[in-house]
Amino acid sequence: MGTPMGAAGAPGSVATPGAAPLYPSQPQLQPQYQPQPMWPTYYAQPMPMAVPTFAAIDPRAWWRTWRRKVVNRAMGLTLAYDAVMMGVSIVAGIVFGAIYAATNPGGSSSSYDSAFNRWSGIMSLVAVFSAVGFLILMRHRDIFTREYWLGGPHRETYGETNQIGTISQYGARRMTPLACLAILVVALGVQGVIVLIQLAFSMFGTDLASPTSDSINESAITVSMWLYIGLIGPICEEMMFRGVLMKELKPLGKNFAILTSAIAFGLFHDDVVQGFFAFLFGLVLGYVAMEYSLVWSIALHIFNNAILSGVIDGLASHFLSNMGYGIFSLALALGGVVGAIIVLIVGRKQIGGFLRVNRSGQDTYFGWTSWAFIVFVAINALLAITSFVSAMLG
Repeated sequence: MGTPMGAAGAPGSVATPGAAPLYPSQPQLQPQYQPQPMWPTYYAQPMPMAVPTFAAIDPRAWWRTWRRKVVNRAMGLTLAYDAVMMGVSIVAGIVFGAIYAATNPGGSSSSYDSAFNRWSGIMSLVAVFSAVGFLILMRHRDIFTREYWLGGPHRETYGETNQIGTISQYGARRMTPLACLAILVVALGVQGVIVLIQLAFSMFGTDLASPTSDSINESAITVSMWLYIGLIGPICEEMMFRGVLMKELKPLGKNFAILTSAIAFGLFHDDVVQGFFAFLFGLVLGYVAMEYSLVWSIALHIFNNAILSGVIDGLASHFLSNMGYGIFSLALALGGVVGAIIVLIVGRKQIGGFLRVNRSGQDTYFGWTSWAFIVFVAINALLAITSFVSAMLG
């Protein structure tokens, strides 16, 4: 018998009971397409970065612009103060003229001048109160502080954004009797310089006309005018020119602030002779306010207007003859000039040190190119020259 074959076995193989049947290996079908991801894969490519371009900033030009802005802000307020006072004065004069014409038909020019002089003090007070009211409205956060009047460290509340909140020193030096005496002598010397200049022109047959002084002398016959000249006027002028203008210019340097405020103070008077005196006197007032306090500059201003130019000069002109009054005025002027020269010589080191320490930076005086400063100077200089020429020719 032959060897038995498994039912599914290959020839020659022996089937084992219970074992799995043996099958030949079959070829595996390969997929026609390789599986692809659902979303295609992208590789980030380096992108060129856009470099921002900035215009080159010239530091010198930037500082010039900033200085102009500081001067514009302070001088713009001064110009507005001047405009308010001038505008109210004009309106008051028009109203007075209309009332006088209605109540005095056919009145002579001399009677009109007499009535105008009697009421000029009231009109001046109305004008200056209107101007200082505007000033308080614009700068009340500074004016209603102790530091504004008495000096000391103060926090800037106006101006550029990067300046607001900074602490600055303003005044607060202790006034000594010797310093007070020296300042009074220098103030008397300033008066003496103006008197000597006028006398020098008179010797050559030319009297320097001062319409402002003539108007004050003619109208200083009422209590209201004396109050304006000797008390209210000095207080309000110091508030504007030393308390606000000079203080806001102080970040540009003390020398610059004192000089600029003195120039504005002189031009504010719209009179060549009075303006020159006010400029020189403004330098003294600026130093006093900057180093001591606004109260001391107010006191010095009141002393000059009420005592030196008012009481002393008035008593001398009343009790002395014309020749005696002339000799007194000349002696007082010479004494003041000599005394001021002595004070300046003795204190030359302190004065020189103050000027060196507080020297302004480069291009600081470029701030005078601001539009507000130019407009203020142009208008007031034109008024002063016009009135001076008219008075000299008349």
